[in-house]
Amino acid sequence: MRKTLADMAKHIKSIILPEPLEAYGIKPVFEDISNEENIREGVLAFRAFLHQLCDVLIEEGDMYDNYKKIAHPFENRITISLSYPFLNNIKYLLRNIGFYGVLTEDGEALIAGNSIFYEKVSDSKNIECLRFLTDCGICVDGIDLSKRRQRLSEVETIKITYPDNPAMLTGLKAMAIAEIEFDTDGVRDTLDILLRCDYRVLKKVETDVGSILKETIRHLSENVQDFIMRLHQLHIDKGLKCDVIIKDFWIKIMYSHGRKEIWGINTSLNNGFEITVKARNTHEYPDTIKKLPLPVQEIIAKGYGCGKRRGVSAVCDRGCKGLCIPLDDSVLDISDGIEVWLDQELSCLRKK
Repeated sequence: MRKTLADMAKHIKSIILPEPLEAYGIKPVFEDISNEENIREGVLAFRAFLHQLCDVLIEEGDMYDNYKKIAHPFENRITISLSYPFLNNIKYLLRNIGFYGVLTEDGEALIAGNSIFYEKVSDSKNIECLRFLTDCGICVDGIDLSKRRQRLSEVETIKITYPDNPAMLTGLKAMAIAEIEFDTDGVRDTLDILLRCDYRVLKKVETDVGSILKETIRHLSENVQDFIMRLHQLHIDKGLKCDVIIKDFWIKIMYSHGRKEIWGINTSLNNGFEITVKARNTHEYPDTIKKLPLPVQEIIAKGYGCGKRRGVSAVCDRGCKGLCIPLDDSVLDISDGIEVWLDQELSCLRKK
């Protein structure tokens, strides 16, 4: 079943970064916006605004839930331009308001021209997006939003304010600049900096992987969090490389030996939180598998790799993603077995 726009809004709300626990230094590229304290305050205000925006989408999402393509139910990454075009239009409009808008001296408004409108989006759809943003608390002066038809290319000056907390505009500007400067992996994937309010990219000092993992899994139960952090530290101590991958509203913490991925922690709209194991060597330790908890044995029995290519499934079985273990409280009953299993995979790779 397709995930609705309201579902997507709930997912985004869950992956918006938590409030920082302490003050952080800001990279020089952002220093023209304001002083560090104002930027940090603005980012907090923008984060709160995003929560409000998501709440409005959760409540009113059905009104805007048109789509060009339904994502495959097993797909982790979501291309919002196809699956949720209204949300994509909102993202571009917010980004452009922040990037092209000029903060007034008192920081109470952003002044912009018609450059804020994405050229591939029609005037009527841009008006629809502006109306939606007013539902989220933003005020727009310079355009009559009651008119359905108007030429936005003829608009000269637009004044954007946010009476609930004007500091939000400073945060929007900082995050919009971050989105444009840093939101790409060099190919086509987006890192979703703006809509996740990923203020980490503003920081002078890079955030360590352990902290990112803690922030990512914070919605899970304490016992599951403890298990994951223990598993993380265990494999860091064993010399595994840990990488954070963020692409199209999918977050993955990946553990590798050399160039070979062994396992990872994922969170995505379609699949939620899960552990994925790329178990390539199960044929080398059958005796150990027999001693593992039955649920782990059943997971291993599914086999790693594309089910269609292996001739065990007529349709996509998600085998290429790895063997999947949902990260709910049930994982605690098999936690010891998972540790033994991952150790066996690592041992096999080291022998090679």
